[in-house]
Amino acid sequence: MNDKHILKFFIGLITLQLIVKVIKNIIKDERPISKRTYGMPSTRSAFIFYIITYFMINFKLYNATKLLLLLGALISVYAKYYMREHTFNQLLVGAMIGSFYSYTISMFM
Repeated sequence: MNDKHILKFFIGLITLQLIVKVIKNIIKDERPISKRTYGMPSTRSAFIFYIITYFMINFKLYNATKLLLLLGALISVYAKYYMREHTFNQLLVGAMIGSFYSYTISMFM
């Protein structure tokens, strides 16, 4: 990983957090269990899928490594669903936003 990749990766993470926060305050979708913050889209899901998508696009990984990354991401996201902190749709939208944003950062920055 060179300096360009590290800078691009962290700029993407920081801006993703801002994007997700803005979307949450626009949609204002409640979580299954009442909390002080909104649930749509899931920040954790967006972050995890941003990270694994970034790694899969920018680095030559073995298929087994890609599978392990995806499995780890799915387990982490499922934990949020299991603990009723997010709905399936909140997690799915977060994953889609994170993956799409990572793709966009990787291809156009």
